[in-house]
Amino acid sequence: AFAIGFGVTAQAQNRSAKIAANATVVDQLTVTNDQDLSFGIVMQGAAKRIDAAGGITTTDNSTVNTTDATPGKFIVNAGGGSSVTLRIDAPANLSGPSSATLPIYFNKSLDPTENETEETKTVGYGAEGSSITKLNVNADNSITFPTTLIDGKVGTYVYVGGTVVPSATQANGVYSGEVTLTATYN
Repeated sequence: AFAIGFGVTAQAQNRSAKIAANATVVDQLTVTNDQDLSFGIVMQGAAKRIDAAGGITTTDNSTVNTTDATPGKFIVNAGGGSSVTLRIDAPANLSGPSSATLPIYFNKSLDPTENETEETKTVGYGAEGSSITKLNVNADNSITFPTTLIDGKVGTYVYVGGTVVPSATQANGVYSGEVTLTATYN
């Protein structure tokens, strides 16, 4: 009654705002081992290097033994044009018989005290038959994912070569270690 007496009426107040709801759908991110890194036969006292394209060199003066020597190869599938981080974690040594170790280097020339050139990189990504873009080992590499197709899906190969440097008295036997590739959407 008091409000009526002064001619004031109560009115409901509504206020509203909207936000957009968005989602970007991309291809599932996958990493697959396609081929192991293998140096094949390595001579005592002679460094052996495999580059990302499969080129093999050695400090041994004899003919380079290429039997069973191949760069490692992963297949990574992701959304074309998306931002992806590739991280390659690799050992500093391969483990052998009786706790022996064999030094292994990545992103180094045949002389592991020297950095490699862009043309002879040991680790990189690209499609078969195309140029390979260098990747750093034990570091995050942020890339714009290519749009090439591998087996009908958007993907790229990641190639892993390296250099092993046995001593002149390196113990005979098989040496091994693991290289891990992790891919993450940014």
